[in-house]
Amino acid sequence: MDPVTVILMLGLFILMLVFIFSTALLTPLIGKKNILFVVLVGFTVGAVGGAFFISPIIDDVPDMANSLFHATSSSTDVINLNVSTDVNITSFLQNTKKIDGVKSVQSNGITITTPEMSQDWQTTYLNRIKTVNENITSIQIPNNKTILLEVKNDTNPMDVVNSLETWMMYVSGSTISYSVANVTLVVEASKLNQVMSQLPQGEIIITSINGTTENSVQAVKNVIPNKNDIILFCGFLGVLVGLAGLFIDSISRVLDQLKERIKEYRKK
Repeated sequence: MDPVTVILMLGLFILMLVFIFSTALLTPLIGKKNILFVVLVGFTVGAVGGAFFISPIIDDVPDMANSLFHATSSSTDVINLNVSTDVNITSFLQNTKKIDGVKSVQSNGITITTPEMSQDWQTTYLNRIKTVNENITSIQIPNNKTILLEVKNDTNPMDVVNSLETWMMYVSGSTISYSVANVTLVVEASKLNQVMSQLPQGEIIITSINGTTENSVQAVKNVIPNKNDIILFCGFLGVLVGLAGLFIDSISRVLDQLKERIKEYRKK
């Protein structure tokens, strides 16, 4: 949301509060007993203004904060993403390193999906897979259809997957259903959106974004009230404005008396 739109929506909400105040000023003509009418009008108009003008602004605060934090930050963010091994990962890594704002690219993990594995074969894979390719540093099997591999940095994931699939076919007759390389990008926070826009969206899945600026944006999101609370607050604000208009004469007299007392105190 651009600044002009924000100012316009705030201005319209203020006009609605002015309308409430003006309506309350008419109470000497319609009778002081109609305080319930003023309260009802104040709450209704305030709540409507909150729903249509204030709530959209609050909803857009995280995006505005995101743009501000990333534009002014000198720190780095970390993008974690998955890249299918069906694409040329070597080419992907090389091209990604050339993107302005990318400080480093690492591919040190592979997630593999297989047909259902028996407990015996899970044990066999755990004990023997590390010997299949010297670049495999560790292996986990969280369930009977998934194998998680950690590999040395700059290892070609396609080579690991191909050698592992050949070995699995040879020893167990099983195959690899699907595999993705886990890639980590360290990027300049101020160029995060620019970097993300240049990634091949059809070939990747972004799993997480972490960093100082992202944590700051999340902190902003955590303190923003929900939409219902905003509408209720604006409704009660409308009531207060209405009551201020209703009792403006009494408020003015109290303020005048206070000013007189201050003047008398200063004279002493």
